[in-house]
Amino acid sequence: MNILKLSVKSKHGESGLIKGLILNAITEEKKRLEYALKVSLKAIKEYETKYGLSTPVFLEKFKKGEIQENDETFSWWAETRLIKELEEKLKTLEGIEICQA
Repeated sequence: MNILKLSVKSKHGESGLIKGLILNAITEEKKRLEYALKVSLKAIKEYETKYGLSTPVFLEKFKKGEIQENDETFSWWAETRLIKELEEKLKTLEGIEICQA
C-alpha cells in the first residue's frame, strides 16, 4: 500500500468546510467516472451483440490480426482500454481517506 499525505492550506475557510468541499469533489468525480463506465460497458455489450463475440475473444482475435481493424473494431478496442482506465481511477478514488491532523 502506498501512502500519500497532502497538506492543504487555505487563506479562507475553516478546516471542516474545506474537508467537506474536498469530499464533495471526490464524490462528484466518482459519480462522473461511474457514469462514464456505465456508458462504456453499454457500448461493449452492443459490440458483443452485433459481432456475436465476447470481449475477451474479440481482444484475442483483434490482437492476432484475425479481425480487420475498422472504425467499429477500433472503437470496441478503445472502449476496453477506457474501461480499464476508468476502473483504475475509480478504485483510486474509493481508496482515499480524508484525515485531519
